[in-house]
Amino acid sequence: MSQPRALSRPPSIPASTPTMTRRTAVDFADQAERMRAQLADFWGKRVRGLPRAVDLMSAMYVTATGRDLVDDPQSIGLCFTMCANFHAAYEASDVWVAPHSMGDRIARHPLVNQASVGHGNLEDAAPARDGLVYFPTPIRLGDLHPVHGLAWHMEGTGDDLAIAVETITTTQLLPTRLPPLIAASTTLPLAPYCPNGVTTLYEAVLVGYGNPRLFGAPHPDTALALVLAFWELREPTTRDADAPDDPGAVEDTLTVFDAGPSHGTKKSSRSRKGKRTKQPRRRRRIRVIREPAHTPAPVLEPRPTDSADVVADHIPAPNWKDDTLRWEVKEKRQNRCPNPHQHRAIIEAGGECEPVRVPVKAHFNGPKGRDIDPRRAVRIIPDRS
Repeated sequence: MSQPRALSRPPSIPASTPTMTRRTAVDFADQAERMRAQLADFWGKRVRGLPRAVDLMSAMYVTATGRDLVDDPQSIGLCFTMCANFHAAYEASDVWVAPHSMGDRIARHPLVNQASVGHGNLEDAAPARDGLVYFPTPIRLGDLHPVHGLAWHMEGTGDDLAIAVETITTTQLLPTRLPPLIAASTTLPLAPYCPNGVTTLYEAVLVGYGNPRLFGAPHPDTALALVLAFWELREPTTRDADAPDDPGAVEDTLTVFDAGPSHGTKKSSRSRKGKRTKQPRRRRRIRVIREPAHTPAPVLEPRPTDSADVVADHIPAPNWKDDTLRWEVKEKRQNRCPNPHQHRAIIEAGGECEPVRVPVKAHFNGPKGRDIDPRRAVRIIPDRS
C-alpha cells in the first residue's frame, strides 16, 4: 500500500543525548503508566452520558467537514463506537518507554522521510495488538507539535484487519492553532498529554480525522510511518527481558502500580472481624527499551602498551569526571531562570522564561580536589532589560 505525501524535513541532531539510568527508568515507567490511564479515562469516562473525548472528535469533524457532528447521526454513532474501542484498547495496552535517542532516530527514519509508505503484514510486524510507547525525548517533525507518545489499536484479522493510530502531544499546545471558536468550545483533558491526531487504516484505505495542520499533527501516512518506524527500530526480544542483569536483553521489564482511577478503591466483603478491606492495587508491567540497543557504542582507540595482545575490548571507557578541572566564577551577578524546575516543560509548551538578575557569590565549579582550569570561563547572558 502506497500513499503520496509531502516530504518532512528531519530535525537537527542534538549535541548531546541524555542517558537513562535505573532511577530515571522507573520515573519514566510511572509517567508512561499515568499517560495510559489518563488516555483510557479520556476516551471512556462519561460526563452527562457522553464520553469526554466527544468534544475533541467533534472539533476534528468540524475542521475536516465544516459541519457539526451532532447533525450527522451516523457519524456521531461511529464516534461513540471509536471512543469505546479506544478505551478498551488502552485498558489492555502493552506499554513501552523509548530511550532518549529513539525520538531522533524515528524522525530521521527512511519510512518517515520518503514519498510513500509501504508495509507488509501488520499483524506480524506489530509487537502487540494494542500498544502505547512513551518518548521521554519527544519526536520533533518540522513545525509540528512534539510527539510525546504513539498508540495503536488493532481489530479483526486477515483481510478484515483494521488499525487505528494516535499521535499524542502536550495538551496545552492543542488550542494554539485552532480557530478561537473551536478552541473555546473544545473541552480538553486536564492531563498533560492529549491525542492530536487519529488515523485509521482499513482495506488499504488510510483515513485521518480532522485537519492535521490545525491540530499540529502529522499527516495520516506520516503517523502510520512513525508507528512502523518504531516497530522496526524496536528489536525483537529474543532473551529473557525479565532479567535486569542480562547484557543481551534489549528491554527491561518494570512493574508499577496501575494508575487507573477505579483500581484499589473497591471494597471487598467483610473480614472475620467485621471490617471491610480494600482490594490491593493492581500492578502493570512496563517495558523499558535499553539505550545501548539504539545508540551505537563508541569506538575506543587502543592505548599504546608493551604487549601486542591487548585489544580494545579491555580498555575502559573514558570517564568525564577524570578529565574535568575546576573553573573559577568571578561574576557577582548572573541572569538565571525564575522557574528552574519547570523550565523544560515551559519551553516545550512554547512558552518563554524571562531571566532575572540575581547575585552570585564568587566560587569554583567542578569536582572538588582538582586543579583550576584558567582557560574556562562562565558565559554571562546580557541583561535583556
